[in-house]
Amino acid sequence: MNTKFKTKDMVISALLIAIGILIPMIFTGPPFKIVVGPYSATLMAHVPVIIAMFISPLTAVLTAIGTTIGFFITTPLIIAVRAASHIAFAITGAYMLRKGFNLTITCGVTALIHSIFEGIVVLIFFAVGASSNSSYSNMAMMWITIGGTIAHHIVDYIIAVIVGTALSRAHLMPSLPPIWSRKKQA
Repeated sequence: MNTKFKTKDMVISALLIAIGILIPMIFTGPPFKIVVGPYSATLMAHVPVIIAMFISPLTAVLTAIGTTIGFFITTPLIIAVRAASHIAFAITGAYMLRKGFNLTITCGVTALIHSIFEGIVVLIFFAVGASSNSSYSNMAMMWITIGGTIAHHIVDYIIAVIVGTALSRAHLMPSLPPIWSRKKQA
């Protein structure tokens, strides 16, 4: 297995980072963006990180870090800190895929990691008074964030699988693992 990071991989990471920064800047209103208190969901915001997961762990990490920096530049602090959770799910998902897990199991695990991290961020921001919303309790906002993030992650994952399949067929990235089957035996 070749673990060298090639120029092509660096360029792909840079392009995915750029797309990941542009998506929340372009899709700023309904139906692409949903806002409930400090929770917001922009359709396709996770697609570049998920596609990077399909390519390699290093591409996933670089893309997640790059898009997180972009969120710190373009969004309120609570959303940017929530975006840092993308690093954790991207690393986990990329290694799961590398180990032969199917797309469905990887989606489920990464959605849980993603949503729990984002829920904890929201709970901490509310608990320390860094964010407030009089119409929701701290716990309500945490659960809204967890539920919303799970749904948002799954929708973006499906979009990423569709885009990733097309890129794979065009020989622009590795083939995707099966959607639903057992782990391949070595």
